[in-house]
Amino acid sequence: MPIRRTNQSKSRAPTMTAPESIALAINQIDEKREKLKKAFDDLHAYRSLLSPSFNLSWSDIDSHFSSLQSSLSNRFLLLLRSYKTEPSPAVTTETPLLWPELRTFCENMDGKGLGKFMVDNSKKRLSIKPELAQAIRSSSNPAALVLDAIEASYHCSPSSSSSRAIDARRIFVLLLEALIEIKPNLTNELRERARTLASDWRFIIGNKPSEALGFLHLVVVFELGSVFKMDELLDYVFLISNCKQATTLSKKLGLDKTRVAGLVQKLLHTGRLLAAISFIYEFEMTDRFRPVNVLRTSLYNSREAAKRVCAEGGNSLKAQNEATDKELSALRLVIKVVKERNLEFEFFEENLEECVQELENLRAQRRQAAKLDSPANPQKRPRVATGNNLTTTAESQQPPLLPDPRNSLQVNPFGFVNSTVPGFNAPYGNPLAPYGSVPAPAIASRPVYGDQQTGYGLRPQYQPPYYPQ
Repeated sequence: MPIRRTNQSKSRAPTMTAPESIALAINQIDEKREKLKKAFDDLHAYRSLLSPSFNLSWSDIDSHFSSLQSSLSNRFLLLLRSYKTEPSPAVTTETPLLWPELRTFCENMDGKGLGKFMVDNSKKRLSIKPELAQAIRSSSNPAALVLDAIEASYHCSPSSSSSRAIDARRIFVLLLEALIEIKPNLTNELRERARTLASDWRFIIGNKPSEALGFLHLVVVFELGSVFKMDELLDYVFLISNCKQATTLSKKLGLDKTRVAGLVQKLLHTGRLLAAISFIYEFEMTDRFRPVNVLRTSLYNSREAAKRVCAEGGNSLKAQNEATDKELSALRLVIKVVKERNLEFEFFEENLEECVQELENLRAQRRQAAKLDSPANPQKRPRVATGNNLTTTAESQQPPLLPDPRNSLQVNPFGFVNSTVPGFNAPYGNPLAPYGSVPAPAIASRPVYGDQQTGYGLRPQYQPPYYPQ
């Protein structure tokens, strides 16, 4: 019997355009990142079994992921604009948006809905940000819309330390940054609403940078600088000094060089050296504060901090790993600044990249030694490298050569440790360090600034790292 063919057409899913498929893929980035984080955590639980060369941290991966996501979102917007400017004569399609809800809230002047929607999607704020300013422009009153969004979400956060409250503060910053880009018309009524909100906000700032960052954005956008004392605003700038927006907000607040110089000195005295570097360059004060000396001081501080961690932890494996991680983090930050500011020639002799490699190799060697010393290898007695010699594990577990820092180490006003052993200041408390001892630097009672500056915290050249085993 012949097979009868039906003429009924099968339903087919609509074909997406290229921009729509890209938009869908970008929207899935955060979901994929969460899956990657779970997989990384599962893998990290077996780090002792991994190759010694495996030294990635989740913060490194997450930072790279965020950078790629932001770059892709920005490039996609450029692609969409090219679609607008060069439409096909045969096909006319609407430009797809990653977040069409933003446009709907803004066109309807639904600030409360906009704020709630953005807080609910706070983890995806990097993909929201590129579309936000354009969406807010579509509203009839951008400044009023943003105030509505902030006021609704601000009063819905009972505890400023809760995770939702922190997410809300991050969204407030995104909304206010979009307003800075738009430069909306401000009426006296809107300024008064913003002033009332800012007056309430300042009482919950305390020592929380996230609160200070949102508050300062509000002050800048609605031109409230004259409402508050400049010294108070300067304290909030100090609180957010490690945030990338700190120097931009300082300029918009109208801080002059005299006040900024005082802020830089405070940052130097409190050890926020890399934050100080940003202000020194952005306010063109390199003639008064020498960036190279500040960076070398930062390197010196990282070594001193590593030595303290080792000493306080009894030179245990855990303490040494913690010290290594801290020093690696400091080294990478300094290398980043050196490259950004084209200071490679000034640090040629320090070989910072080689120091990073040595620290990573040292950490890998410890991991390998711990693996050999595990219960799975009861018959093996590992030999651990100490300087140019080899000692057994038992020999390496001798008491630390430096006194207990909790009882006898003194910290000077600069946060550096003064050795209690006259003439002895070996790296991480080990006189057998292969690179020799580090001479104790001569520190003036107070740093010298201005035209008489001979270098803030000038230190010896950065020595390669060493940890006792």
